[in-house]
Amino acid sequence: MRSAARLKMGYYPLPESEGVKLRSLLSFDGPASVIDPCVGQGTALNLVTHNASVRRYGIELDAERARIASSKGIETIQGNTFDAITKPESFSLLYLNPPYDSEIGTIGNRRMEAVFLEQTYRWLRMDGVLILVIPFERLHDCTGILSSHFTGLNVFRMTDPDSVQYRQIAVFGVRHEVRGAAVENNKRQLHSVGLYGKFLELAELQPGACAPYSIPPSGETTLRYRGLPYDLLEDLLPQSGAWKQVVPLLMPREDVATGRPITPLHGGHVGLLCTAGLLNGVFGDGENRHIARWRSVKHVTTFVEEDGDAQIIHHRERWTNELRLVYADGRTLKLTETPAKKEDEGDGECTPSTRAA
Repeated sequence: MRSAARLKMGYYPLPESEGVKLRSLLSFDGPASVIDPCVGQGTALNLVTHNASVRRYGIELDAERARIASSKGIETIQGNTFDAITKPESFSLLYLNPPYDSEIGTIGNRRMEAVFLEQTYRWLRMDGVLILVIPFERLHDCTGILSSHFTGLNVFRMTDPDSVQYRQIAVFGVRHEVRGAAVENNKRQLHSVGLYGKFLELAELQPGACAPYSIPPSGETTLRYRGLPYDLLEDLLPQSGAWKQVVPLLMPREDVATGRPITPLHGGHVGLLCTAGLLNGVFGDGENRHIARWRSVKHVTTFVEEDGDAQIIHHRERWTNELRLVYADGRTLKLTETPAKKEDEGDGECTPSTRAA
């Protein structure tokens, strides 16, 4: 995953303008149960089911987003979608905007869009409606499941600037078991879009883009979580005895040298400390309290060599080290490995005795 995607945890919420367009292509025939397995803060699910008599269910990995979704009237489980269980064919509408990422497997990596679809499509009742929001390039990863389990497929291009940035599309489908030639027809339709088509050639998602999809009624259902409470475990883990025994084996030791040196430092030791930048800091007491700062300085020497009718210009680089001291009373001092030049004499307000040091 790209660094930006890692920071977002693969989370790309639906723009509100696109949620309004999705709602315009749905009609609800009665009370129904709907679910968003990646509910986020719940904004998209509320937009897609606006003014409909529905019971909303959601699953969200992030604790804060799950809390916000719950506050919006969505029955939300905080945890992993793959550890949530419910009866098959319990929901009338499945809105799925999965993480845009790759699964890390023991044999091969699969796209999370296809993995989430494979896990959750069984929760949708027959004649139930799927809305799948994915990047255009990931349509071919989902073609197998869509072709075998859905009819009435339509693919639309989203036009909000945020959606265009991630080349998002919306796939509509009605849950049916598809057999024989119908599967191949679905594959040809999706391949013509995902493999051989172009994003900008797709029909735009807008009101009236197709006949509204009818959401069948369904009863109440129960969504349960069988996974581990990761946030609670993360807080309790440092307090466990097992963790304290494992830390010395797994974590690098943080050795901190303290106290005075065993023997006095000689000039070579001080020089190494200076060049390593380890003498930076505040030192001394009283009038001699000062800030020390080391740095490397590059000197370039240029000379010209005559070679017949030509001139060869040579540049030689030489690095030196200098240590600047700033005292509490405003005095400054620059210590170098070469004698100070005349232009450096006015570098600070040092007394003659101090500069002689």
